[in-house]
Amino acid sequence: MFIVLFTSTSIIELFRLFKFDSGKPKALTALIMFAGLLISFCACARDVSEVSNGMVFGSAATESISLKPIVVTADPLSGTQADIPKPVSILQRERIQTHDLRNIGEAVSQELGVSSSDFGPAVGRPIIRGLGGARVRVLEDGVGTMDVSTVSPDHAVAVEALFADQVEIFRGPSALLYGSGASGGVVNVVNQRIPDHIPDKTEGDLYGHYSSVADDFTGAFRLNTGGGHFAWHLDGMKRHTGNYSIPGFAQIEPEPSARKGVLENSDVRTENFSSGLSYIDERGFLGIAVSRFINHYGVPGHDHGHDEDLHDDDVAPGHEEGARIRQKQTRFDMKGALNRPLPGLQKIKLRWGYNDHAHRESGDDGSGTLLLNREWDGRLEMLHQPLNNWKGVLGLQYQNRNLATAGEEAFVPDSRLDSLGMFLLEKLNVGRWIVEVGGRFEHQWTERKNDAVAVSHNIFSISSGATWKFQEDYSLGGSLSYALRAPALEELYSNGPHLATNTFEVGKTTLSPEKTSSIDLSLSKQNGNLNWTLNLFAKRINDFIFLRESDLTGDRLPDRVDIKGALDKDGLLLLNYDQSNANFIGAEFETNIHLLNDRHGKLDLRLWTDYVRGRLSTGGYLPRITPLRFGGALDYVYGPWRGKVDVMQVYKQTDTASLETATAGYTMLNIQLDYGFDWGEMNCSLFVRGSNLLNEEARRHTSFLKDRAPLPGRSGLAGVRVNF
Repeated sequence: MFIVLFTSTSIIELFRLFKFDSGKPKALTALIMFAGLLISFCACARDVSEVSNGMVFGSAATESISLKPIVVTADPLSGTQADIPKPVSILQRERIQTHDLRNIGEAVSQELGVSSSDFGPAVGRPIIRGLGGARVRVLEDGVGTMDVSTVSPDHAVAVEALFADQVEIFRGPSALLYGSGASGGVVNVVNQRIPDHIPDKTEGDLYGHYSSVADDFTGAFRLNTGGGHFAWHLDGMKRHTGNYSIPGFAQIEPEPSARKGVLENSDVRTENFSSGLSYIDERGFLGIAVSRFINHYGVPGHDHGHDEDLHDDDVAPGHEEGARIRQKQTRFDMKGALNRPLPGLQKIKLRWGYNDHAHRESGDDGSGTLLLNREWDGRLEMLHQPLNNWKGVLGLQYQNRNLATAGEEAFVPDSRLDSLGMFLLEKLNVGRWIVEVGGRFEHQWTERKNDAVAVSHNIFSISSGATWKFQEDYSLGGSLSYALRAPALEELYSNGPHLATNTFEVGKTTLSPEKTSSIDLSLSKQNGNLNWTLNLFAKRINDFIFLRESDLTGDRLPDRVDIKGALDKDGLLLLNYDQSNANFIGAEFETNIHLLNDRHGKLDLRLWTDYVRGRLSTGGYLPRITPLRFGGALDYVYGPWRGKVDVMQVYKQTDTASLETATAGYTMLNIQLDYGFDWGEMNCSLFVRGSNLLNEEARRHTSFLKDRAPLPGRSGLAGVRVNF
């Protein structure tokens, strides 16, 4: 009872402190209280872990909970989460479906160290420990999404979290095996569109929901079947939303004609279909998949009306102000594995993808900006037989990208990228120790096609990590890494207006690779009725690439230019890609407590917090850094009923970069209620969800639109899931 009272009181006080007074003294008090809460739980860990011999809060207890190991598919050695000596989070399908799935960034935005860039409801790239954009790779079943989402923050990622069986988040040095573009981390969406086993019977699921905040109708289905040596997969989804509701005005300083209560030009229409076929026998499998992704959405706050050189017919009918984006992608994938192919080799795994991606911005008449991205991305992994207890994999990765652009906002010219990488990962299990070492060499070559200017880089990365299971269920882990990141195409070759951010960006072909030295430490307890993880990290990035404002006129004010690059005091902010050293430090903590597990039901409590700070070595904070966050959730299951209440408190961010505005803190309160029942051989679930029940005006600091587009207001959602 003491734990329950202390937990409840601490949570209430934490959110009260941040809600009504988020000054630093109060924040320090809250941190101390949270540390006290952790100490209290650790002190009671023995009693809680031994509930199988006693009572849980006055009720007869069941046996201590032991969780089934989760296989991490993005780990070349197919290890479990507990076997990887690096910070990795796994979201399984049951948990994913309780999240907001309007984009992949939103789906993972309440995980440790992860936020979203948030450029309207259709757009959200994950930000990991303060790093985003080209530094975070989003993968679909181990291969890149091959879209243009890293080129601009208003470009959507061409992947649907709604289809995910699990989402794997790699934070820190573990991501280096997926290329220099993953220096900040990896988010891998595992959807099994290419089957790797033959199902015992035809299986699948149906999903549908309606959400009031934007008149959102979303429906999806999945189907798996097979016979003999063949397995087949089919899935599809469709989403149609209107403009979403907001608590007040979209802009912090609204114009007299501004409309209250709705975010204009925030509607979304999405279609996504895929089919996969595999041949499977006892030696392995080989499969292919074809998918089609169509996305049509508005970009709130992206106003062409301020640019006199653009014409009225550049804007879609019905949208007098604001840009429209149409994405169309056809993707071909191949995946396979062969067991015992040659003496000394345990398995060979193959994963390749090719896509044809078209991204058109502006009016329905075809005017505006067009980006065409044709890309190959793939990897070959060879797992060798154990050598003196060392298990390892040698791999090759190849990427070929051709980007063609045209139109007023084609600030990145036609360009090409080729990258060939080779990596080695070795793991040793000795007693209570797990040791892992890895390295990667990569050669990247890029070319600007209009003048044949070419740039090449040789990239070296190494990492090592170890986990010590010093006591039953307890482990201490750490890792060190030194990784290089080659500049992205937009960092090298940009030269033009970028209206999504109201800037004129100029690249630099002489940029050096970023050099990142990282240290990660983690302490965790797994299994039993009390689980917790504490991560500490520090990162030094030499030659950190960022956009710097210029002062060509010498008036000590940032220069502004028109869309042609001529000085204009009322024009776009002139930014040049530059380099300096940067430092990142941070901490993450999460605990899951099984408070109740008996005839009265199952009650779980999750508490979490994360913090990151990013600064340039020359002084000054980096822009769009995620502020301090706290979260808590209670999940209760009783028979066919399941209820969940979760709260997230986001602290105000006043540690801002030059010219960046601060953001206020906010509290997000969500609830969910499910009712499950069997209907013949089908398992059905009816659910309702309430989001932002406090109707907070929440502005995400990581968003370029934070001053023009808040997060959705109070909403209700009702839906159904059917599994068969």
